[in-house]
Amino acid sequence: MPIRKRPKPATPSVSSWTSVFQYRDFTYFWLAALISNSAQWMQQLAVPFLVFDITDSNTWVGATAFATLIPGMLLNPAAGVIADRVNRRLVLIMTLAAQGLIAGCFAVLWTLDELTPWRILILSVVQGISSGFQIASWQSFVPLLVPPEELMTAVRLNSSQFTAARALGPLAGAGLLAFIGFGAVFVVNSATFFVLISVVATVSLRISQPTSEASALAVFKEGVNYVKSRAPLLQAIFVGFSISFFGQSMVMIAAGLAKDEYLVGETGLAGFITAVGVGSIIASAFLIARGDDFLRSQMTMIGFWIYAAGLVLTSLTETYIIGLAGFFLMGYAHVTIAISANTTVQIQVAEAVRGRVVSIYLVGVFGGIPLGALVGGTVGDLVDLRLVYLGAGLFMAVFALFSRFVLGRLRLMDLNEDYLTLDTPEGK
Repeated sequence: MPIRKRPKPATPSVSSWTSVFQYRDFTYFWLAALISNSAQWMQQLAVPFLVFDITDSNTWVGATAFATLIPGMLLNPAAGVIADRVNRRLVLIMTLAAQGLIAGCFAVLWTLDELTPWRILILSVVQGISSGFQIASWQSFVPLLVPPEELMTAVRLNSSQFTAARALGPLAGAGLLAFIGFGAVFVVNSATFFVLISVVATVSLRISQPTSEASALAVFKEGVNYVKSRAPLLQAIFVGFSISFFGQSMVMIAAGLAKDEYLVGETGLAGFITAVGVGSIIASAFLIARGDDFLRSQMTMIGFWIYAAGLVLTSLTETYIIGLAGFFLMGYAHVTIAISANTTVQIQVAEAVRGRVVSIYLVGVFGGIPLGALVGGTVGDLVDLRLVYLGAGLFMAVFALFSRFVLGRLRLMDLNEDYLTLDTPEGK
């Protein structure tokens, strides 16, 4: 991948991380999203363990994750076009309502004792379709809530909200599972979607959403060409796929590791996911407070090595506490890399093509997680799940070396302006 000239390093933000909360609509949206996503993580804890408990199969767990996430990879290109041509608020309301109804279906079927593996798989596919249409509009909706000078901070806080939910959700889910049962998780998750809908429907947008009048195919091709001509965006996509396929997918198949390898059951699985969440929160807090002191490329490279260490540590130990430390490192590393990559995409893209560019980036993310979970779960049943984690850690180290020696240490991720402006007189 050619590097045209040495990029300018990122410059510190002129605003502190707290300043973005002065915008009431962003604050309401952030809080409602935190509640809803925490409930989503409760369900993401419950469903894999329920599937493994019913089937005793890592392959089934991987297949469920695949069914949930693969629609996002397939639908994201179309979702990006929709995000740039249709009112993003409307897209969010419709997809959130669909996900709330799906969680309600989980609750009803569980109550009737009719929640079989195949029905879980079908509901997971429908949920994945809804999410596939939603995420590009979600990521493109957040910048409309704040003025341009607050964009970088808003993007980081939006990412931190997701990571905080990853810690809070499993903790709450473990409590509900222990004292009430799976049905309570599904009911609470369904209810929180409609809380978020009420906020999305009423917030005011500080920036108008540009739309395109061209055909859908032309709009999509424009987005693809935009990405292809910008090396930093290609690097961010590569990074996103790498940590999804070899990193986040390992969390999706941790049920078998918790039950068969560590012998800690659903409570232990909740501990693993919570450890990921705690690591994510600490990394988010660090990046929000001190992110401007470091280059995004540096944080990404460090994150690769931390990810590798966490995966290898988890694969080699039989002690649950040490395993928790491995998952903590995975959570810390994932957020360090993911926020850096997501910020690179959001800060360098023009508003008119934001939805399409974000959707292309998310193809890598949503493609990596289900593919990694399916492959990892299948290989785990054939050989040993610990070897899957070990292999993923070694591959993560290989990616770190590849990024250093082939991709120029990912320095292009440090730009805070459109990459092509480097070829203009103003950019030189």
